[in-house]
Amino acid sequence: MRFWAAVLGLGVAGLLVVPGQAAWAIEPHAPLAAPAPAEKVPPKQWAQSVCTSLRDWSTNIKDLTSQFRSAGGSSPDAAQVKDLLVNYLGNTVSETETLLTQLDQAGTPNIKDGSKVAGLFQKAMTDVRDLFATGQQDAANVDTTDLTQFRATTSRIGNAITQGGTKLSQTFKSAGRKYKAANKILGAERTCRALSSS
Repeated sequence: MRFWAAVLGLGVAGLLVVPGQAAWAIEPHAPLAAPAPAEKVPPKQWAQSVCTSLRDWSTNIKDLTSQFRSAGGSSPDAAQVKDLLVNYLGNTVSETETLLTQLDQAGTPNIKDGSKVAGLFQKAMTDVRDLFATGQQDAANVDTTDLTQFRATTSRIGNAITQGGTKLSQTFKSAGRKYKAANKILGAERTCRALSSS
């Protein structure tokens, strides 16, 4: 089933093709507190909640990316691009933190390996958050006076995020083979099927 690959394919591998520039509203990133044992919930309820949250996250990231591009993300003015990218990546970090909270609130599906599956989603999206945050921090430090160096650095940042997205897609593909019960539940949920076809 394509669902697992699509979850991250739709956002991370596709959306994380960051237009090679970035920066950070420099603020130390507080680690998320260790989650309390999540409440066991009916599998259908869990799948709907997780897939709805992922759908909303994906839509918001796509919107942020469009806004970044239309605001001048491809401008030849390096300082302007840097400022836009600081804002863009800061917003993607915030969106992903919101998603992490929603995944935690979704609970743990009452199925075989339910806690492992819920943990996989949390870990994967924490990695996505960290990809955005690292790219943002790296870009915040990029020098805009040397255009060649600026382009090289921002391209490297974009490539790192894209490669991270590809790796996460592969993680979800293998999870689909490993966690059969979760795969069946996610595949039966309409919101999840819509995700995998987007």
